[in-house]
Amino acid sequence: MNKIIIGYSFKIVIAVWLIALTYVQLKPEPKFAADANATIIAYVHGDSLRSGMDLIKTLELDLQVQVEQLDSVLKAEAAPLQKEAQELIAYANSESASENDILVAQERVYEIEMILQQMQAESQQMMINSEQIMQTTVSTFLSKVLNEFAQENNIDVILNWGLSGEGVLFGTEPYNVTSEVLEKLNATDSAE
Repeated sequence: MNKIIIGYSFKIVIAVWLIALTYVQLKPEPKFAADANATIIAYVHGDSLRSGMDLIKTLELDLQVQVEQLDSVLKAEAAPLQKEAQELIAYANSESASENDILVAQERVYEIEMILQQMQAESQQMMINSEQIMQTTVSTFLSKVLNEFAQENNIDVILNWGLSGEGVLFGTEPYNVTSEVLEKLNATDSAE
């Protein structure tokens, strides 16, 4: 009986070992496997990401449509004011306009210019806001995907390398050395 139990237990141990071995072999391995003390630093060409990302292409097309719509609305709202200004200028330059009429026309043309400038400034601010929303959307998406990619591949730091600038796009939990560096800077003789 003991031989049967030992044989059965041995088969269970072998089965568990085979299952574990199969799992380890079939589990997707990260592209980069480092030893416990090594840091994996990777980089991307930021310019290539910018030119090849579908999200950016879509957002830029949406932004272009917004610009065209905003421009169309601005032109439609500005047209009557521009027409009024042209009529006032034409009347002020005519022989039938008195000094008082000319002053009133100049004042109104100035008001129209101010209104048009305000409309243009508001339109520009709306575009700046849309561009900021686009940048925030891209940045949030990029951070999320880079974080996932780095974790899947045991990467500690991903750098942006290219004409668009250099910098860290992803990094594991940082170690803030500002205090230590400041202490070293202040302890070092500035005349060296």
